Amino acid sequence: MSDYNQQLIVQSHQPGRRRVEILIWVSLAVLLFLLGLLLGYRFFGTEMVEKRHQQHELENLQVQVVGMEQKLTNSVLAAKIDRMALEEVRQVVTSLQTELAVDKEELGLYRNLLQTEGREKGLLIGELMLKPVPGSEQGVAYRLVVQQKETKLKRIKVNITMTLKGLKDGKEELLGLELIDAQVESSPILAEFKYFHILEGAVELPVGFSPQTLAVEIWKKGVSSSRVERSFDWRVE
Repeated sequence: MSDYNQQLIVQSHQPGRRRVEILIWVSLAVLLFLLGLLLGYRFFGTEMVEKRHQQHELENLQVQVVGMEQKLTNSVLAAKIDRMALEEVRQVVTSLQTELAVDKEELGLYRNLLQTEGREKGLLIGELMLKPVPGSEQGVAYRLVVQQKETKLKRIKVNITMTLKGLKDGKEELLGLELIDAQVESSPILAEFKYFHILEGAVELPVGFSPQTLAVEIWKKGVSSSRVERSFDWRVE
């Protein structure tokens, strides 16, 4: 026999206890699984609700942006139409004002021709009309009427000069009409009339030139003593 004492521990066989333990662990696992599902569902549900809410807000914002873009487009189009209409009205008014001024000038001219009394005799220089040339920054259209007034009118020949005075680079400069009107070849201009003569055309001002006054001279050909002068401020209507 061995010198060591051997002790035997005897446990009673309980097959039901093992099943209970297995059942407890399975139940616990199922419980943990269900708890995980519940927590996951709540978290996922909250995220989905938040995402749907954000999606709804995004759709609303997109609708608002589209509406604002349409309003902006309509406003821009309306402003463009208003500008076009205003410009058209301005052009019509300018044209009517020009025609009215011409009509007034011609009416005054004819009234003056019909008057037999008065101390003004000989050559007369009427009013100067200036207006911008459409589509040209430096272009200016002009119109001037010269006439004679005598007790007995007869056809005469006259010389006419027009000289524009202004500043360029701070220095005074004189420009004859032949230098700025492409239709005038030389100066003085020779004209022949009995009652009146209309001078009209367009000048192209040099870049950097600032016009101040326009001097007009007219005299009968061969009669220097008949010279008449008049100066106008350069005012473009």
